[in-house]
Amino acid sequence: MPRGRHRHSPPLHRILPPSVVAGVSVVCAAAAWPVSEPLVLRVLVAAAAATAVTGACLMRSWDRAAGLRVAELNRERAGEEWKAEERMAELEADLDEARELRTRLEAKLRAKRVELTGLRGEHAALLRRYATAETERASALEGRRQLAIEASTPRELPAARSTPTPGAYLRAAQALRDLARNAALQEARRTAELARSRDLAE
Repeated sequence: MPRGRHRHSPPLHRILPPSVVAGVSVVCAAAAWPVSEPLVLRVLVAAAAATAVTGACLMRSWDRAAGLRVAELNRERAGEEWKAEERMAELEADLDEARELRTRLEAKLRAKRVELTGLRGEHAALLRRYATAETERASALEGRRQLAIEASTPRELPAARSTPTPGAYLRAAQALRDLARNAALQEARRTAELARSRDLAE
């Protein structure tokens, strides 16, 4: 006997009624052979008929129970299928919403990139305008300084003296101020060149 065979064997209460019905029928049929009395034969025939009716009723009840069980299993399977379809529909709806959200976010990102590009262009334009204004301002200051120097410089220079004069101090102070203005002019020119290089790089 292989292992585990008793696990799948049908229960005793399902085997016993068919066995009893079959045994009673066989006993009635076997007892009818040697008996010749009509009354005994009638009793045996009645017992066999009752046994057959009982077996038919049992089979009908089992068939009905099996039908109910099959119907219940079909209902459970239909319910599981409906739940699975509903869950699938929910997942598809979530997927569609995620796709729509992704599309909206991509559109916003493109708009922000375009806006950022415009702001960079405006910033570069402002840098160019600032550099141009600083250059013009430095040029104007340099022109005024040259005019002031030409106006304050005498036509005939006095003889050189070993002792510094107030005019020499004034010219030295003016030279220091001119040095600061020249430094500002050079810084403005460097700023303008840096802005132009940024424009070319973009």
